[in-house]
Amino acid sequence: MRYDHDLRPDRELKIECRLDSETDHELHRHDLLELNVLLENEARFRLLDLDYAGKPGDVFLFRPYEPHYNLAAAEGAPIRWIMLLFSPSIARLIPQGDRLLYPFYTSRSTPLIKADSEHAKRIHAAAAAALAEQEQGLPGWEAKRFMHFVDILVSAYRHSLEAAEESAPEDEIKVETGVVTAVEYMIRNVTEDIDMRQLIDGYERGKTYFYTDFKRTVGVTPNQFIHRMRMQIAMHLLQTTGKTVTDIAFECGYHSVHYFNKHFKQYRSVSPREYRSRYQRPV
Repeated sequence: MRYDHDLRPDRELKIECRLDSETDHELHRHDLLELNVLLENEARFRLLDLDYAGKPGDVFLFRPYEPHYNLAAAEGAPIRWIMLLFSPSIARLIPQGDRLLYPFYTSRSTPLIKADSEHAKRIHAAAAAALAEQEQGLPGWEAKRFMHFVDILVSAYRHSLEAAEESAPEDEIKVETGVVTAVEYMIRNVTEDIDMRQLIDGYERGKTYFYTDFKRTVGVTPNQFIHRMRMQIAMHLLQTTGKTVTDIAFECGYHSVHYFNKHFKQYRSVSPREYRSRYQRPV
């Protein structure tokens, strides 16, 4: 299993049509949220411990840090799908966007949204429209693409709420709801000083359970989650604005440029200035 550290969406969101004929492959993982809409042939959406059979029109959600891969179900029948990759930090651009990420941080409902679901149909249509806007590149295409992207998140969110109403152990619901609530709070306040004690007290199960349950559900510790979201925001600002590194550090919630530079280099293996020189896009 490999960690795709260099897999990064363009300006916090990446949408593309993919084609693959592999029937077996090493699993990979990344810290991005991923949603796939299967277009052609049958697939196996593989996770670490199980496979999901996919048919054209099905939608599949991969949680961040979760080992996975999309595989063709049969030799000679390559799969084609629309892939959306995005950073959880994108939620700050959407009203109540933190809540729309709920489906990616809960295991109470299946990550597979079947093609005959009205939610899957809406996601399919919105993903196709977003991809078409991107490919045509007409004036205002980025805004239109983002509009369709928000429609996708809303449909996935509504589906997950309906699925969560099905039977589940009460104690499991309480644990996952508490973790998701903490994730929502972190996303909403990621560039502010986050009071971890407040989150622990609100969890009502104590510090040890909070950290254990959070890492089991999300895949990383609360502090790692916060720093990685801040780094993703910083990369976006370095790519797309002319703001100074100091201004970006403070905007991302760091009170020390030295501390910001240290975390950025740990995350990207280059300094913020080196990253900007390589990847900055026209402002």
